Amino acid sequence: MADGFEMQEDGTLVEVNLSRDRLETHSVYCIVDEATKSIFLWKGRLSGVRKKFIGAHVANRMRNEQGTTFRVHSVDEGDETSGFFTALERCNSDTP
Repeated sequence: MADGFEMQEDGTLVEVNLSRDRLETHSVYCIVDEATKSIFLWKGRLSGVRKKFIGAHVANRMRNEQGTTFRVHSVDEGDETSGFFTALERCNSDTP
C-alpha cells in the first residue's frame, strides 16, 4: 500500500487519493510506498520554488520518521519513472 499527500505552503500535508489524472501541475505531492520503502516527491512543472523546497524538507523528515531503509526519490513532472507510477497505482489499492 502507498499513501499520497499534497504539500501545502505552510509545510503541512493533506492526505489525498492520487492517480495520474489527479496530478496537478501547480502542486507538489509525496507518496510513501511501503512496498519499495520509497518516498517519492513529485514536483509539478508550475509549482513554486518555495513549495518545492518545503516538499524536499518534509520528504526528508518523513524518511526519518519511516526509518533509514526508506529512500527519497525526487520526481519532476514529465520525468516520471515506472517505479513512481507503480507507487501511484498503489495509492488507490489495498494490494501491497
